[in-house]
Amino acid sequence: MESAFIIPNKGAMVRDPNTKEPLPIHGKTVTLLGTEGRYWRRRIRDKAVKIGSPSVAPEIKKSKDKREFKRNKGE
Repeated sequence: MESAFIIPNKGAMVRDPNTKEPLPIHGKTVTLLGTEGRYWRRRIRDKAVKIGSPSVAPEIKKSKDKREFKRNKGE
């Protein structure tokens, strides 16, 4: 296995070793090879993250309804 989709366990805050940013709660695909892979394999062993599968996040739909409020002029 060269890569895996990992998800942080509840209550765990795990940082990406490259970006130093926290791992998103919805997960991320990472490599399990090389130095970076060693880091992620330790996080899996420590149960800070778990291997999962990407879920389809619901898309936020933007309203196409652009209502313009017109003032009623009493002329």
